[in-house]
Amino acid sequence: MIRIATPQDLGHAVRAARKQLGHTQAQLSLAAGVGLRFIVDLEAGKPALRLEHVLRVVDSLGGEFTLNGFASNHSGTAPTADNAHDARAARLRALDELTAQARELKMGYE
Repeated sequence: MIRIATPQDLGHAVRAARKQLGHTQAQLSLAAGVGLRFIVDLEAGKPALRLEHVLRVVDSLGGEFTLNGFASNHSGTAPTADNAHDARAARLRALDELTAQARELKMGYE
């Protein structure tokens, strides 16, 4: 688990996770459905970003947010860990397919 206390902490964590998966910023932006500029700003630690997009990026990388220290009186049902894991795995497979297609296109132009 990584402790995130600043926007810069979040940016470093996102960059490290992306690089560990071997993806470019452009590939991550496609997988998360956000613009490339958003990924650049997020990884740079920009303090004012749209939370919905941050959550999509983190989810696309296979991560999740957990808040500690809050009293929970939420009566709704959260998705099961298995369902969330399956959805993330499907997005990561799609990202891998996009990466392979991009490599094929690149090879065709060389």
